[in-house]
Amino acid sequence: MQAKTSPACPKCGSMYKRFPPGRQGQYHVFCEECSHDFGRFDHLQAQFNSVLDELESHLKTLHPDEAESKPKGE
Repeated sequence: MQAKTSPACPKCGSMYKRFPPGRQGQYHVFCEECSHDFGRFDHLQAQFNSVLDELESHLKTLHPDEAESKPKGE
C-alpha cells in the first residue's frame, strides 16, 4: 500500500511511504522512493494520532460555540 503522508522523507523529500501489509508493531514503514526506514508502524501511527489530537483541540478553541451546539451523535 502506498499513501501520501507527512512528514517528508529526510533523505529524498518524498511524501510517499510503503506501509507494511500486517500493521503489526514489528513491521517497519519505508520511503517509497529511497527505502528510508521511518521505524515501526505503531510508532508512526502514534505520531499522527498526537498531531490529530492537537489539531482537534485547536479547532475546538477556535469555534467553541459550534462544538457545544452539535448533538453528541454527530
